[in-house]
Amino acid sequence: MIGSETILGKPVRFMKHSYSSADKSRLLRDVIRSLLLHRVWFFIGMQDVKRRYRRSFIGPLWILLNLGMYVGAIGFVYGVMFGQDLKAFLPYLMLGFVTWGVISASVIDAGSVFVSAEGYIKQFSYPKQIYILRAVVSASTNFAMGLLAVAVVQIFIGTVQISGWILAAPGLVLLYVALLGQTTIFSYLGTAFRDLPHALAGVLQIVFYLTPIVVPASVLKTHGLEFVYLINPIYHLIEVVRYPILTGELAPLSSYGFVSIYIVVVYCVAWYVAGRLDKKVVFLL
Repeated sequence: MIGSETILGKPVRFMKHSYSSADKSRLLRDVIRSLLLHRVWFFIGMQDVKRRYRRSFIGPLWILLNLGMYVGAIGFVYGVMFGQDLKAFLPYLMLGFVTWGVISASVIDAGSVFVSAEGYIKQFSYPKQIYILRAVVSASTNFAMGLLAVAVVQIFIGTVQISGWILAAPGLVLLYVALLGQTTIFSYLGTAFRDLPHALAGVLQIVFYLTPIVVPASVLKTHGLEFVYLINPIYHLIEVVRYPILTGELAPLSSYGFVSIYIVVVYCVAWYVAGRLDKKVVFLL
């Protein structure tokens, strides 16, 4: 019987373990199937971008204008305040800001991934992970436009290095692997705990000022505050992209190592969270 200690002569605990293994196998199949359905999540992600700028006169160019106004104002004020050479500081600030934008989206905006896809989830039998990939595609538009703006600024001030952009490729791969894991975690948690994205927005405001984005890392180092960013995974995620573009060389190996360890931890957490909540998403919406 169900309530007894054994079922068909097997302990209940053994049956629960078997069910859990089957659940994990189903989740793995859904992940693989989602990757194969690349046309679906890419199309939906691009539709989100088009919808965001519908009836806008200049469309996605607003990303460049907003970034230009922000960096122009902040760059001038902080550049003068910290005695920085604007030719070096402006690309540093822009790269930090645009990379921070896509990282923060994988935490805050991820909380509404399944909520905003409620209609799709309840009507279609697609695996839920396609909506996570959809969110990454949508966030990538702002990131791509930001990188384009950085390249234009570097060309204008004469500091662009083609080799640096090429060497940034490994960092970009690591960044997107991490973003996918983070988006997975907070997509599920944000569906179960609707207050979480709002709480995380406040936490990230603090992390923003603890990360060398507006304030150069050299300034923190001069004041003996290296620990503020050396143990900060977001700093290293930014650095593996920013450092090669600015210097034409690979980032320090410590940053690649830190990011690799961080990715392993993130995916372990993502696998656990997804395994616990995947089947409950429909009931939580």
